[in-house]
Amino acid sequence: MSKLSKFEQFAPKSINFDNKKNAIIYTRVSTKDQADNNTSLGTQKKHCENYAQRNGYNVVQYFGGTHESAKSDDRKEFRRMLKYAKQSKTVGYIIVYSYDRFSRTGSSAAQITQELMDSGIQVKAVTQEVDTLSPAGKFQQNLFYMFSQFDNELRRDKTITAMAELLRKGYWLWTPPRGYVNKKKYHKAVEWEIVIDDEGKLLKKAFKWKLSGKYSNAEIVRKLNLLGMDINERRINEIFKNPFYCGILICKMLPGEVVEGKHKPIISQEDFLKINSVDSIHPEVKNLDNVNLPLKMYAHCDHCSEPLTGFLVKKKGLYYYKCRTKGCRSTKSAKKLHTEFASILSEYEIDPDLKGEIQEVMSYTFEHFIGEDVTNEKLYKKQKTEVGKKLESIEERFATGEINSEIFNKYSQKYNQELDEIDQKLENPEFVSSNLNSAIKKAVSIACNLSNYWLSGDLFEKKSIQRLVFPGGIGYNKQLDKVQTTRVNSLFSIIPDIKRVLGENKNGDSTNYSQISALVTTAGFKPATF
Repeated sequence: MSKLSKFEQFAPKSINFDNKKNAIIYTRVSTKDQADNNTSLGTQKKHCENYAQRNGYNVVQYFGGTHESAKSDDRKEFRRMLKYAKQSKTVGYIIVYSYDRFSRTGSSAAQITQELMDSGIQVKAVTQEVDTLSPAGKFQQNLFYMFSQFDNELRRDKTITAMAELLRKGYWLWTPPRGYVNKKKYHKAVEWEIVIDDEGKLLKKAFKWKLSGKYSNAEIVRKLNLLGMDINERRINEIFKNPFYCGILICKMLPGEVVEGKHKPIISQEDFLKINSVDSIHPEVKNLDNVNLPLKMYAHCDHCSEPLTGFLVKKKGLYYYKCRTKGCRSTKSAKKLHTEFASILSEYEIDPDLKGEIQEVMSYTFEHFIGEDVTNEKLYKKQKTEVGKKLESIEERFATGEINSEIFNKYSQKYNQELDEIDQKLENPEFVSSNLNSAIKKAVSIACNLSNYWLSGDLFEKKSIQRLVFPGGIGYNKQLDKVQTTRVNSLFSIIPDIKRVLGENKNGDSTNYSQISALVTTAGFKPATF
C-alpha cells in the first residue's frame, strides 16, 4: 500500500454520470393559448418519455406542463424544477423536447447547464441529441441556446417594427388610459374603437376646471369625488400631463416622435398646451395669497361644496368670504369667521403643565395601535414592485408577440387596477410617519398655543397650521352659521379626549397610560394621514 493512499479520502471524487439513471422531464409552451389549445405539451411529454425508455432512464418527476416564456429564466416551474434536481442528489438527467423548451436566454442558459453539469446533471434534448460530456457536444449545445436567443431577438424586432408602424398611423396598441374604453378590444388594432366613457365625460369637466384657473388640483379631485369618481391628486396630475387626452400619441416605442391619434380627444390641443405651459399664469392665482383672507379656497360652502373666495368692501374697509355659486349667496364676515376658526383651534390646545403627560399618552397610544400599519406600508411597497414587474413583463411579451391582445388587455387592466389600489393605500395610509416620537413632540409643542400661533402668524404660518390640523379643509354652514371641520390630523384629534381624561384624574394617583389610552381609543381614536 502506498504511503499516500491514506490521503485519498481527502481527494475530491469524480462525477460518475453512469451511476445516475434517474431523470425528470420538463415541458412548456410560451402562451396560455398554446397551453389550452395546442397539443404540443402532450407531444413533448410523449417524445421525452420514449427517449427516457430508449436510454434506460427512470423518470421520477415531471415539471412544466404549462405556459412559461423562456426568454427569462425567472420562471416558477423552471426554478422549481432546478431546485428539485439539485436537491435530489439522485437525478442525473433533465429531458426536454428541444433546447429552446429549456431556455432561450443564450449565455445564461449555458451557465445554468454548466452549473447542473457540475452537480452531475445533464440536460438532454430529444430532437437535438448531442454528447454533452464532450467538448464538441457542449459547444453544439451552447450553439442551440444562442440560436434560440437569436430567434427570439428576430421575432422581437419584427414585432416591434410592425407595432411601431401601426403607432405611426395613429393606432393605440394598449389599454387606453382612464376615461376611454375600447369597444372592440378583441379585434385587430386597426379595428379598435376607442371612445370616451362616463369617466371621460367627468374628466372633460376636470380639464375645463383646470383651464379656468379657478381650482387647484386638490379642489378638482374633491369635485370629482363628489360626482362619484374615485381619483387622487397624483392621478389627476398625470392625466393633465398626458397628451393622449388631446389626441396625441407618445410612446417609448417611438422615442422623440409625436403622432396624431385616431381616437377622439377630450380637450383641444391648444387648451392642453395652455394648461401645461410654463408661461401660463392664470389671472386669479395672483389674488389667492391675501393676508386678510387666509381661509380663501381652504374653506368651502357646506351647501354646494364650492370653495369660498373673498372680497373687500372698500367703504367699510372690511373683508368678507363668499360662495361664488349663483343663487347660493353664502357670505361671512372674515373677522367673524377667523374668530370662530381660532375658537375651534383652541379645542386642540393643551395646558403647558400637561405637556409631558399628554406626549407620553400619545406616544403610547400611537405606538400601540399603528405598529401594524407601518408594517403594512413596507408590504404595500413590496407588492407594488412585484406588480410593476408583472406589468412590465406582459408589456414586453405582448411587444414580442408571445401573447395576444386579448390576454394583454385582460392582465394589463388587472395589474394597473392593482397598482391603483396599492397607490391609494400608500397615499392614504391609516398613519405614516418616519419618526413618530419627533412628530408627536412637535405636535404637542404647537398645541400649547395653537390658536395664538394662527392669529399672530403671517400668511404662510396660518396656511401651514390650517393644513396641519385640518388637512381636509373646513366647511361653513350658512343655515347654522357655523364652521364645521371634516378630517382632523390624528396627532391632534385625540388631544380633546386626553385632556378630558387627565382632567377627571385629579386625585393625585400616578398616571396609568394604558388605561388612558384605552379610554381615548374607546372615545373614537381613528388614525388618519399625517
